[in-house]
Amino acid sequence: MSNKFDLIIFDWDGTLSNSVGLITDLIIDSFNALDIKPPNRHSISLQFGIKLDQALLSLLSKRDASKIDDLLDTYKTLFNKHSDQVNLFEGVEFGIKELKRQGYLLAIATGGSRSGFNNAINQTSLYSFFNSTKTSNDCFSKPHPQMILEILEELMVVPEKALMVGDSIHDLQMARRARIPSLAILYGSQTKKQLEGNDALGYINDSYELFEWIRING
Repeated sequence: MSNKFDLIIFDWDGTLSNSVGLITDLIIDSFNALDIKPPNRHSISLQFGIKLDQALLSLLSKRDASKIDDLLDTYKTLFNKHSDQVNLFEGVEFGIKELKRQGYLLAIATGGSRSGFNNAINQTSLYSFFNSTKTSNDCFSKPHPQMILEILEELMVVPEKALMVGDSIHDLQMARRARIPSLAILYGSQTKKQLEGNDALGYINDSYELFEWIRING
């Protein structure tokens, strides 16, 4: 029996990479380093999925908006120091390799930078398993659909045969704008309440459930 989907597009942070906690901590540390009152963790969670400079600017008060460049530099410095602490969620490496073995096309659409993503994925054994990767340096920031649309064009897949998997509202909105189905991740940055209302096919509680859902429904 043929698969329902030919292509599965994954977000990176909070979907395949267990990096949400570290990123949140480093954002707070960056604010503190510049003596700026840091945002709360809930506010930070709402920014996952979009381009870093946009996210940080959204978290700054108008009074502190002029410090955005210093904040970006401070965050990048801290992230580079701690990037080796980022790991894949348990079961992700096997799951991705099994999907590839089954013949799926696989892609990444991340709100992170090209350098940050490459550094992170190169610490794993997964880079060669993805047919296409898009970052915020390559395309407009989520929820703009450019990342998905370019992946579909590159891999010659029609929208109804592609699935977007992500943990933020920006991932799901991007999928809607690109007119492809989506699957919502609940073990990443945002809650089911935050993600509801975006036509996700399902809500996934852990990484093992993710690959089981695809096995049954994909």
